[in-house]
Amino acid sequence: MILDHENSSALESALAALRSGEVFVYPTDTLYGFGGDARSPECIAKLYDIKRRPQSMPVSILVRSGEMITDYARVTQTAGTLIRHFLPGALTLVLPAAPRRELPEKLFSADGCLGFRVPDHPFCKRVTEAFPYPVISTSVNISGTKVMHRIAEIEECFGEKLSLFIRDRALEKRPHAAGSTVVKVDREDRLHLLREGAIPFAEVRTLIHHKS
Repeated sequence: MILDHENSSALESALAALRSGEVFVYPTDTLYGFGGDARSPECIAKLYDIKRRPQSMPVSILVRSGEMITDYARVTQTAGTLIRHFLPGALTLVLPAAPRRELPEKLFSADGCLGFRVPDHPFCKRVTEAFPYPVISTSVNISGTKVMHRIAEIEECFGEKLSLFIRDRALEKRPHAAGSTVVKVDREDRLHLLREGAIPFAEVRTLIHHKS
């Protein structure tokens, strides 16, 4: 089933998928993403199978706000600055996880970090306001291949394994859009670039240097 994100049924369909442990496709401010209940090991296992993702590569989680990040991670001074300046927005922030782990181990990196997204997209905002737990956030593709930008192409590839695809027609008019920029702030409050994307890393670095 394909639903436009503005369709009144889109939110309820996404919430039904989350509650039943299903994987679905939704739009963000950068690219389409695979979604699912990030608390569910079974849902995460389905995602890894669908995406053919190496087991050693964690996926990020989508949360509603910077404040919610503090429930799951240690937010240092640098991380707090990035959250206040760039979120919601096209930044994935990798942070040391909080001691209290309520999420499956597969979401954590080998050094105990989690990746967070707070997309600046109305559908993501509606989902995270209505669903009180983190949602899986990872690009729509087979691991190691190009990211898919159109729901028609996505459904053709994944339609046998997924039943819900949320479409954003405006997003599909930006076929060369970059994914989020991924940065890590370690336990010593040091900033690391993991992947440059929609936000130039120079802009991130300049902000931190200016604040320090």
